[in-house]
Amino acid sequence: MRRIALSEGIWAGLALAAGVVVLAVLGLHPALAWIPEVPLLGLALLVPLAAFGCAGYRAGRRSGATAGGALAGSLAGVIGGSVGGVAYVFFGKPALNIAVGLLLGAIGGAIIGAVAARYAATRG
Repeated sequence: MRRIALSEGIWAGLALAAGVVVLAVLGLHPALAWIPEVPLLGLALLVPLAAFGCAGYRAGRRSGATAGGALAGSLAGVIGGSVGGVAYVFFGKPALNIAVGLLLGAIGGAIIGAVAARYAATRG
C-alpha cells in the first residue's frame, strides 16, 4: 500500500506543482494584474481538489485501502503546498506561506484523498 500511495502522491504532486506555478505567476505577477481574480481563485480551488481526488482515488483503487488514498492525497498536498508557498515567497510575500501551504496541503490532501479512496472502494 505504501509504495502505491507514494507513487500516486508523487505524480499527482508534481502535476499539482506545475499547475500551482502557472497560477502563481498568473495571479501574482504585476504585469498580469489585468487578469480577473475570480476565475483564478476558482482554478486555485479546483486544481488542488482535482489533484488530491485523483491521487486518492487511484491509490485507493490500486491498494484497496482508504489509508492509501489519504497518504497519496497528503503527499500531493505537501508537494503542491510547498511549491505554492515558495512561489509566494518568490513574489515577495512572507516566508510563513511555505509552512502554511505545506500544512494546509497535507491536511486537505489527506481528507480529500481519503474520501476519494473510500469512493473508489465502493465502486468496485
